[in-house]
Amino acid sequence: MFLSLDIVSNLSNLKNKRNDVRLIFANVLEIMKIQIISKVAPLFVGAVFFTSCISSQETYNKSRLSGYVANQTNDLIKKSAAQAPTDNLNLTKTVAEYTEKIQALDADNSKAKAMVAELEKGLNELEAMEKEAKMEFERSNTSVVFFELGSAELTANAMQELYRWKSAMDQGATHYNFNVSVFASADKSGSKKVNDKLRTQRANAVKNFIVNVLGYKGEIVLTTDQPVFSKVNDIDRRVILTVNCKN
Repeated sequence: MFLSLDIVSNLSNLKNKRNDVRLIFANVLEIMKIQIISKVAPLFVGAVFFTSCISSQETYNKSRLSGYVANQTNDLIKKSAAQAPTDNLNLTKTVAEYTEKIQALDADNSKAKAMVAELEKGLNELEAMEKEAKMEFERSNTSVVFFELGSAELTANAMQELYRWKSAMDQGATHYNFNVSVFASADKSGSKKVNDKLRTQRANAVKNFIVNVLGYKGEIVLTTDQPVFSKVNDIDRRVILTVNCKN
């Protein structure tokens, strides 16, 4: 299973856009709510002023004001009292309108969150597919070539296997950033000194073939350490190639 190049190459951009969507929706909601509050606030200030005027009636009745000041105060209280029902009605209506708008914004926010959640679900599924595709790419591009006793020369079968390996790898290699690992082995019939040299020669023989003949230009990691031997000498006279995705 291999993902298309477009899907894999754009995955990181989709992840960044997911975070951008969250931030944009949050900022838009805050800005719109601030605008609504800035429009409603003056109406509340007017309501406070009106309330203070009404409460001034009692103060006026108890005061000892006289003359022009008393008459002007009385006129102001009467005008405020006459205007009060209309202002109160307008205030109630306006607050109701903006409350409805805020509720609509909250509903839009819920829809936005649902959209983001759906986007995250899709990205998570895509990430899981990408991970599985990389594992499959690594599994399907493992190769083993065998050598004759005491030899580091590639046999015809070994070269044929390396051709097959390179051809299969090329089909999916452009999607991933990876390196090739070469693990060389020798059987236990030889001395440590002989086997160390033989493993190095076998590893380089495979490396040179896939670079100079097959045209592989990527990173190659050689491993010539052999901590254990198997029970069958023929199996130990081998080189294993693997691919390892870096991200």
